[in-house]
Amino acid sequence: MALFASVAAYAAGRVQGRGAYQGPVAAVRRQHQREAYAALLTAANTYINHTDWGVCLREARSQVGTTVFSDESREQEVNQRAARVRADVPVAPVRAAASVVFLEGPERIAELAQSVVHHTDLVRGDARSGNGPGGVLTALAEGRQPVVPARYRMLQAVDAFTVAARSHLNGGDNVSS
Repeated sequence: MALFASVAAYAAGRVQGRGAYQGPVAAVRRQHQREAYAALLTAANTYINHTDWGVCLREARSQVGTTVFSDESREQEVNQRAARVRADVPVAPVRAAASVVFLEGPERIAELAQSVVHHTDLVRGDARSGNGPGGVLTALAEGRQPVVPARYRMLQAVDAFTVAARSHLNGGDNVSS
């Protein structure tokens, strides 16, 4: 009986020691994940803000030297320049932040981060090909059905990432670590 008690005490001591070690390690890992997720959200939201069509139009109008209500003959030039302004917004900060999430996050969070990067690339691609809001306006003017803007799909990808990351960090069941 004494042998059984000593084996049980030894096993309990090992479990307690492992828990004492793993607790702080898990806390540090969780903090690194939180920082990585926050950095991706910051980079993605900055990208979204800088690619807002109104922001791009204001920049294009200032480059062309026209105001919001003047010189309608230059609107096509302004729309084209606004698409270039949007295409020139750097995607590197989103990619860099996502690469850390790939390292820190569980598989599902990494997939959602990849989706954010993918949709960021689509926003840039749409701006380069003229399918952005300027392209939507052109399509409507020509009587064509415009495509759903990539920027809207990017917002949805960021929202999905946010929900999953929050759930993961708060101990939710739908994302494994």
